[in-house]
Amino acid sequence: MRSEPHITAAGMLARLGVKPGAMGKVALVPGPRERAARLRLALDNPRKTLAFQDYEMHTGTLAGRRVTVGNGGRYSADTAITTELLCAASVETLVRVGSCGSLQGGVKLGDVVIATGAVRGDGASPRYVGDDFDTLSHPRVEDALTRAAKSLGVPVHHGRVFTTDALFRETPELLADLEQQGITAIDMVTAAFLTVAQVKGARAGAVLAVSDECVTGKLGFHGPPAREAEKHAMEIALKAVEWL
Repeated sequence: MRSEPHITAAGMLARLGVKPGAMGKVALVPGPRERAARLRLALDNPRKTLAFQDYEMHTGTLAGRRVTVGNGGRYSADTAITTELLCAASVETLVRVGSCGSLQGGVKLGDVVIATGAVRGDGASPRYVGDDFDTLSHPRVEDALTRAAKSLGVPVHHGRVFTTDALFRETPELLADLEQQGITAIDMVTAAFLTVAQVKGARAGAVLAVSDECVTGKLGFHGPPAREAEKHAMEIALKAVEWL
């Protein structure tokens, strides 16, 4: 019987021809390719360093550091895969640049949330940890994102994020329960991202644009406030590299 999984992240990197040291020590990891392309514009001399199915990572220089930028997944399952690949490539610090729905009345469409940790309602992270595992953002990453937001004059909220795999099962009962627990936001990625990074020994954190308000039912998605929040989240992530 085999003593390891059918395929490992290190084995996949070898098959993809990714050489040791190809990635930067810091990675900025949005979900959609379009956001990754916009972040990549901030890099000097970016080069493609990984291509796997629909996912690409490019590595260049930012603030005197080698930084990797790439679309890391929109959902917990694909995010777990790309996060493992980045960790296996010796990336030490990972920053998710994502979006979320707010769960608290004071967190509005167009705001920005810096995650302090995650509540795991997804299906990927239980494959890595037990129910009693505490999924947290790394203090150094959270601090860098906070300092970056302050230096840019962007107000932010701090709090836990609930991750679900079932977009259309965000029932009133679930949302009311999460609101009562004081959870700040809901998304489909952060718990898997933080959990895998934590298990693999990497530092990780997340900065999220609020694209809708679950409490009021207000949907923004690609409207002006959500686009402005996305712009701020990207600016914060790029600026945070100075302290990572």
